[in-house]
Amino acid sequence: MHTLWLVIQREFVSNVLTSRFMIGFVVCVLSTAVAVFVQVDDYEKRLAGYNTAVREAEIEAQEWDLYVNIKPKAHRKPNPLSIFNVGSENDGANTVTVELGKPVFELPFPIWEAPTQKRGSDNPFLAMFLTVDVVFIFKIVLSALAILFAYNTISGEREDGTLKLVLSNSIPRDTVVLGKYLGGMLSLFPIVLVSLIVALLIAVSSPVTDFDGNAVAHIVLIFGVSLLYVSTWYLLGLVLSVWTKEAATTLILSMFIWVILTSVHSNVVTFAVDKFSPRQSEPNFQVLQPAFEVWDQFKNERDAYIKQRGYEDLQGSISWEPGTNSTGMGTSSMSGGYFIIERYRVTNIDKADTTIFQEILGYQEQLRVEYADKTEEILNKPAEEQERNAKFADALSRISFADVYHFAAGAMAGTDRQRYNDFIESARAYKREIVEYLKDKEAFSSRAWFSTDKGTAELEDLPVFQHRRLSLSESFSDASVDILILLAWNIVLIMTAYVSFLRYDMS
Repeated sequence: MHTLWLVIQREFVSNVLTSRFMIGFVVCVLSTAVAVFVQVDDYEKRLAGYNTAVREAEIEAQEWDLYVNIKPKAHRKPNPLSIFNVGSENDGANTVTVELGKPVFELPFPIWEAPTQKRGSDNPFLAMFLTVDVVFIFKIVLSALAILFAYNTISGEREDGTLKLVLSNSIPRDTVVLGKYLGGMLSLFPIVLVSLIVALLIAVSSPVTDFDGNAVAHIVLIFGVSLLYVSTWYLLGLVLSVWTKEAATTLILSMFIWVILTSVHSNVVTFAVDKFSPRQSEPNFQVLQPAFEVWDQFKNERDAYIKQRGYEDLQGSISWEPGTNSTGMGTSSMSGGYFIIERYRVTNIDKADTTIFQEILGYQEQLRVEYADKTEEILNKPAEEQERNAKFADALSRISFADVYHFAAGAMAGTDRQRYNDFIESARAYKREIVEYLKDKEAFSSRAWFSTDKGTAELEDLPVFQHRRLSLSESFSDASVDILILLAWNIVLIMTAYVSFLRYDMS
């Protein structure tokens, strides 16, 4: 144990006293600080936009006097941990508007009055800059530092002649490998720790950030995985240092692998999957056409029910006004499009007997919800196909432990793509909650559905959307596969370094 400690101490001191340590320390801390300043400012703006949107929705809700008018909204609250890892926080929709006749869906092309909306700027250059966060700095800068600390651990000492001197003292080779690894990681640890502390202090200094115990625990977990990631790169440099005879060769080979794994690999995989996917996206019209047919079925079934009830002269006393006259495709023949919202105006409402009409509405509006769900299944197919392609690309990207670290950090911060998908699914669940709420109040057949002459809609207890954050155990569970991959890489690399050094030829 004493010998191991001497090797660790020697490696630590030789690293800390070099200029690369001071330069790496300053670069990492400063770049982390700048990235956090940018992300805090972005978070403050997104949070202000969210609060404004919530207030506007509350004011809008106060104006609903008919059940048919309600359009509750599901708002996606910015995640404070996005300061450390942006992930998909700036992608996709921030708000989903819930309407009974509209399915909740996303399409890869813009469409008129889609239920999902995005707040904020869509400036592509700003979006590119905002992706530089703490995890990105760690992914790029710390991995490069780990390589620079490890590339000459064996091959460099072999060239200097110090390795032969060390081994002449009958020090076991496994002790040398383990000591150099622990000493290298001990010299990298303060860089990671101080960078994270600086990031946390800057983040906490913002008046709008409010990190509770759960958020702090997530940050600590991200810190632990960051160390595991740095360890992977250091061990890779150590293995290459054993395999090569000259430090210059080790450095060139290490940096080549570093560029491939941190920058090139994921972009190539994403491009290849997108370009050569076995199933390409269908043209816009072909995606929407089945949805049009579903709404035709709805109107046919609704009209058949009205005819069966002997109320075929409905149009004589009640005007049916479609809420939309275009699908957004510029074709008037497709009236109603992927959804159909209708308003009703009863002639001489004070004298009219609306009993039968209310019965029809009780049937029709629940039927509309059912057909909206059918349309949702159709319109979700492009997004589901896109998600399958993205997951396939992620699986291929996991060949690179740089991407594995990126996925693990995103899962723990709650900013990965799955959390966005959870928001959309939560919006769908919220819509179902609204439907059940209206059913319980018998709102579909209520006179307050279409007229205020006998009283307005009672919406005091209307459900409000709640978007839940994951607990630490849930986040760890989501990131567990990627953490295990990083851990497996560490075990494989340290065993490889050990076995290779046992066979190392000093000649």
